Amino acid sequence: MSVAVDTGHELKRELRLRDLVPMQILLVMGVTWAGYAARQGGTHMALWLASILLFFLPSAAVVTFCARLWPEEGGVYQWTKYVFGPFAGFMSAWNFALWALLMSSSLGIQTATSLAYGLGPRAGWMSESHALILSLTFVIFVAILLVNIPGFSIGRWVAHFGTSVMVLVMLLMIALLVYHPHASPAHPHHSPQPPFQFALPAFTLLTLNLFSKIAFNSFTGLEQVAVFAGETRDPARAILRSAWIAAPAIALLYILSTGSILTYIPAGQVDLTGPIPQLLAAAFGGGAGSSLDIGLLLGRGAILLLAVANVAQFAVILAETSRLPMVAGWDRLLPAWFTRLHPRWETPVRSITVMVSLALCAGLLANALSAKQEAYQLLVQAANFGYGAYYLLMLAIPLAAGARLGKPAGLWTKIASACGFAVTLLAMGFGLVPIVTVTSKLGFAAEVFGAAVVMNLCGAAIYWRGSSRS
Repeated sequence: MSVAVDTGHELKRELRLRDLVPMQILLVMGVTWAGYAARQGGTHMALWLASILLFFLPSAAVVTFCARLWPEEGGVYQWTKYVFGPFAGFMSAWNFALWALLMSSSLGIQTATSLAYGLGPRAGWMSESHALILSLTFVIFVAILLVNIPGFSIGRWVAHFGTSVMVLVMLLMIALLVYHPHASPAHPHHSPQPPFQFALPAFTLLTLNLFSKIAFNSFTGLEQVAVFAGETRDPARAILRSAWIAAPAIALLYILSTGSILTYIPAGQVDLTGPIPQLLAAAFGGGAGSSLDIGLLLGRGAILLLAVANVAQFAVILAETSRLPMVAGWDRLLPAWFTRLHPRWETPVRSITVMVSLALCAGLLANALSAKQEAYQLLVQAANFGYGAYYLLMLAIPLAAGARLGKPAGLWTKIASACGFAVTLLAMGFGLVPIVTVTSKLGFAAEVFGAAVVMNLCGAAIYWRGSSRS
């Protein structure tokens, strides 16, 4: 039984199942997380399987439950609104938007760094050039704006391209599990450790921290395509099928690529910031009598291609984020100005322009704070904490939704919901631990929590102003 409400706001339905599946892969996968898992050694299998069983599959079950009931534009915003009320719906969207804006703010810095590594030592100056970073930030966000205004007539191909690049790079990594470029019958390849071990890792605080990061950071995002339900043909069926088709592919790519890293690199020496170029250089570089370092070239090429895929990923994320002010405008929580559609493309052009402009401002702020790593890390961690709150609201829906909203959640869906909820809380707790050197870890945690509270108070003030006006 569905309780979806006909909003009367018709958007152009460009997306189909064949578009949603690659979009799911693009939004969920982060290629560096295989490097984090590789630090665990061959027992990474246990961490991945635990992450899949305790978080990935539970979140897919919750998305299935919610999307079947409410296949509407806005996704989690709508779901939490129906179950917990308009304030909870608005705050879930607010926390997701803050996360998306602050995560996209480093696109200019990330791209400049990728260029510096990808183009070789002579391009090292690029990662330190504020002028170049500012220029890249401006150009990237203008390009994202131009791609998003026509909607998914163009945007879906950007998503397809980004996914194709990411999957091709990971397939190359996986091929190195069985193909060793410099091996021969006389000199077989010897892995520094077994790439896969069916054993449990030692239960330590470090292992628990690593598990929480792998589970939450690697496997969030399946719900995000539901924001585009109003732009999807047969959304209830397409969103459900896309989640369950993409999920096993994502899990398999993660596990195999982690094993590939361990086939060539000792677990303790895995470069967490660049495991892919490190792997390719180790696999292809340094061959006897080789005048051309193929591994170096492949590593640099992978860096450049993944930089493009990263921009494509955030183009989709900002497209998703721009739908939230439009839906809040439908509910009269934001001015109706945000709901106006482009006369030709039928996209929320004003909402898109505002959100991309805010992301550009966040990018300029990130560049200004680049010399103050602790300050920038504080903002990012606060946004991640809010992202966890957004996930807690979504995962609690099957536990709180009753028969009044349609068919109540079954026992297994409620168990899945509770598992995902617990893992999210664990990740939020470990997220308060700084990843850069700070003067006081306890003070940093308090500042992160305080910043998240202040951000949410700002969102609450906007909500109450909008609700009182409406």
